[in-house]
Amino acid sequence: MRITRFPALALILAAGLLAGCGKSKQVVSPLASGSGATPSNDQALIASAMAAAPQAIEDGLSDAAFETTLGGGPSGLMTAIQPLNFWRAIREQDRTLEFEFSDNDENGKPTTAIVTIRKRLVGQFNILVGPPAGDLPPPTAVRNVIHKPLEDHWVRRVLLKRVRLAGETGEPVWRIAGISGVKVTSKDATTNILSLRIQSAPLDTTIDDPLAFQRLRRVLRLQPGSPVTLTVTTGRNDDVVVFYHHDRRFRFHNNGDNTYTAVWPILTPTAGMLPPPGLQHFGVNAFSNGTLFDDQAPYDSQAWAFPYSLVPENLMAEFLP
Repeated sequence: MRITRFPALALILAAGLLAGCGKSKQVVSPLASGSGATPSNDQALIASAMAAAPQAIEDGLSDAAFETTLGGGPSGLMTAIQPLNFWRAIREQDRTLEFEFSDNDENGKPTTAIVTIRKRLVGQFNILVGPPAGDLPPPTAVRNVIHKPLEDHWVRRVLLKRVRLAGETGEPVWRIAGISGVKVTSKDATTNILSLRIQSAPLDTTIDDPLAFQRLRRVLRLQPGSPVTLTVTTGRNDDVVVFYHHDRRFRFHNNGDNTYTAVWPILTPTAGMLPPPGLQHFGVNAFSNGTLFDDQAPYDSQAWAFPYSLVPENLMAEFLP
């Protein structure tokens, strides 16, 4: 097995594959010239295959500036601050790729590649604090925003196979065969997600490693109109756990035993509308209690995000070996 590590490749940058919110700081490595299956040539071809499937690479959640309303929490009488909502503001991103090649063919060319994508996200975690909108605060009461430094470390793995497509006689090409979920951990985090149970008829599965591969042919499938019950287990009984999706964010119920439960209602498309095609992502994010309820405590977070589909068996067939 051959392992190489590089900053984001020129071809990925040109395709805008890993672009995100805020300022992006990246260093481009030169690609090898000439013919032959050199490591750099393979990296360029892999980058092109990944650029063709951005929905399989980016989760679209981790660097988004969506606001989350913190409902159902403590009254604030025993906490340092009363948080109303919170959001991230990412100013800078650094990205690197690690390539692992294996399973050489008779010509000595690799047929399997694992790419580990890492991002370092730097910015601020913002908390709007003050009396709830429905209360009658004293005349001197004001709402303000607390800013905490943020440094998140984002990881995802991508499995690719070099195959000859049906009906083609040219050189084999790299195709995405599987992807992991996404794991995002803040610097010096003490918050730790241990598992996520997903229940939705007829599905009942528990994930304890977000970086394990899901083959695209067997990616998590959810049924429109069938509610999904999510149970997160963390290392503490006073964490704050929230659900992330592109169209909603809400808080989990704390069961008091290191588990947190929420029901995600997947809406049925209206008449004449089909489910969204391709991959989508949802995520769960655990925060230390102090992150949100103590203005002096540091930002402390871990999030897992996972791909899923509402589409039948032909999901992303164009990217499969």
